[in-house]
Amino acid sequence: MRTWIFIALLSLSSAAAVAGTPLPDAPHVVVQGEGKVSVEPDSAIVTMVAMHRAADAGEAKRVVDRAVNALLDTAPRFDVEPDALSASDLSLQEDVDYDDDGRRQQPVMHIATREVEVRLNDLERLGTWTDAALAAGFTRIADIRFESIRQARLREEARARAVADAREKASGLASAFGGRLGPVYSVNSPGMVESYGYGTTSLDSIVVTGSRVDAGRYLQPKIDVTERVTAVFEIVR
Repeated sequence: MRTWIFIALLSLSSAAAVAGTPLPDAPHVVVQGEGKVSVEPDSAIVTMVAMHRAADAGEAKRVVDRAVNALLDTAPRFDVEPDALSASDLSLQEDVDYDDDGRRQQPVMHIATREVEVRLNDLERLGTWTDAALAAGFTRIADIRFESIRQARLREEARARAVADAREKASGLASAFGGRLGPVYSVNSPGMVESYGYGTTSLDSIVVTGSRVDAGRYLQPKIDVTERVTAVFEIVR
């Protein structure tokens, strides 16, 4: 009897970290399974910023607009579809300096900023695209996010591995305490984790690793899709 009491207490302790997981009154075990699938990306979303600071607000705006228009004119050379490219509205703000007495100094400068985001389906041209953006007048590459069109399939595969891992752990625990694994009672998620705009889901975390070398070439990154599930299994005596 002490063995079954111990398993139940262990289950309740583990489940405390996962709010809302239903627990049976009968002997049971709570486990968390994890599955991971890795794949090379096939596309990238690049976010670039054009910013200019000038005493004249109109001049700051003109410089930024000129950079954005130049990059938009360049996009067809990279086979970028119109719906894969978006440009933000202009952001214009004052840049004010103050002296030691808190008095506003003149002249007041103005900072104009616009942002462009593009999806590239040819990673071999990523370095060339960023060079073109800088040549057009953009001042910063704000972000590069790598993605895969196989996202949904990868998530399903990772989930299947997580389920198999949870069942294997539960079976091992049940056997170790002299019982055998019964039917699954409930399944829950340990929490919601999202990364790089992969969409809303309650069972996955997606991590992208990769870096750029000095020569302007990009090392091939890797996308890791990780699914975690928490399952409650009944124990058969």
